Amino acid sequence: MSSWGIIGVGRIGLSMARNMSSKDISLSLYDKTFDKKLNPIFETKKLYPELKSTLVFKDISSFVDSIQKPRKILVLVPYGKPNDQVISKLLEILDEGDILIDGGNTNPVISSNNHLKTKKNKILYLGMGVSGGTEGVLNGPSMMIGGDINAFNIVKKDFSLITSKTIDKSSSFDFFGDSNQGHFVKMIHNGIEYVEMQLISSIYKLLNDSGNYDNEKIAKIFKEWNNSNLKSYLLDISIKKVLEKIDDKYLIDKIDDLAGDNGTGRWMLNYGIELGCSTSLLSSAMDTRFISNLKGERNKISKIIKQSPKSFDININSLSRAYQFCRIINYIQAFCLINAANSSYNWNISISKALNVWSNGSIIKSSLINLFYSNYSVEKILNDKTIITDLNDFKSDLIDIITVSLKNDVSIPCFADALNYFNQISNNSLSTNMIQAQRNYFGSHSIKIEVKAGNN
Repeated sequence: MSSWGIIGVGRIGLSMARNMSSKDISLSLYDKTFDKKLNPIFETKKLYPELKSTLVFKDISSFVDSIQKPRKILVLVPYGKPNDQVISKLLEILDEGDILIDGGNTNPVISSNNHLKTKKNKILYLGMGVSGGTEGVLNGPSMMIGGDINAFNIVKKDFSLITSKTIDKSSSFDFFGDSNQGHFVKMIHNGIEYVEMQLISSIYKLLNDSGNYDNEKIAKIFKEWNNSNLKSYLLDISIKKVLEKIDDKYLIDKIDDLAGDNGTGRWMLNYGIELGCSTSLLSSAMDTRFISNLKGERNKISKIIKQSPKSFDININSLSRAYQFCRIINYIQAFCLINAANSSYNWNISISKALNVWSNGSIIKSSLINLFYSNYSVEKILNDKTIITDLNDFKSDLIDIITVSLKNDVSIPCFADALNYFNQISNNSLSTNMIQAQRNYFGSHSIKIEVKAGNN
């Protein structure tokens, strides 16, 4: 019998299976589309030799029966209906004390509901966010876990075998709370990722539109940054994609400018609204994806607003500092949302712990995470005087880059939002007194009169 089961053997599931099998963890595998996509892999078992001892099933009941009790089953199927169907079926056939692990990108609200369902059946539940992509999962993923602590204690030995080493030399997984906190932390991770991707994309667009930087030159700039404190996994893969060619043509120049999303960014925006936290950079990044899909409308409007090709200069040093400014603000907004969730839901998610888990194996691993972990008071980030001073030092560079983009009709989403956010959090007098005065006039909403020194 196998010690583990995996349901869903797509790209991530296959990488996870290869990783676990290579660590001598015996596996049973199930995928409802086995006949279509798994036969070429498992009939000969020559493509991935590490999987030669795995058991493969076309029937979910037989799959469950092949796993030793208490069963440990990891579900890696797409979010939504496929995930719901699998979990519903498992609730019918698993036994008391079995462990069900939802390893997909699951909405934290749904994850909480799944936990409640498993409790009724006396099944142990873990909601686990997994980061790393196919390569990261194969070589040591980052895993953010919530749910039953007893289940976590059972599986953590095996998880230590398949994950990477982090900043503090521990393994790149951790337990964040007894409910849906694992999927919540993964949602935060993905929100940070969305903004990071948009920042890099905006920089590429600005450089490309300037007329002074082709793909080779842009890749060179990115390489220089990636050998500095700007180093990140996302920057590294961007270099590779900028230089990738098909038929001697750059692939990036052929890709249509339509960007999708997997839902996690939307969930984070909803949490920001619910908890009253600014997620302006994520909102800007998401808006850009939404607008990108108005392709027909964009084509028509662009014919009306005809723009002549321009050539303009960009200070690369200022650009790098503006980039770092925006990245820091991105993390500050994410940390503030975690703190708000802790306060509202009586959670105790440690930001330091999250950074540690993200520091290796994750899509967002970077030198910046190491900087946050080592140099700033991340649990109460807005009270850290050092980070505010650092941001202020970069502010003039950001203004310069925004000015260049505005003068030349180049959209660089998130940059202006980062500046606006900083200007607001660093100002003790906002325009909101007028808003409250208006609310008081038409709705009799209460107002607070500020008592200044020297007034009676």
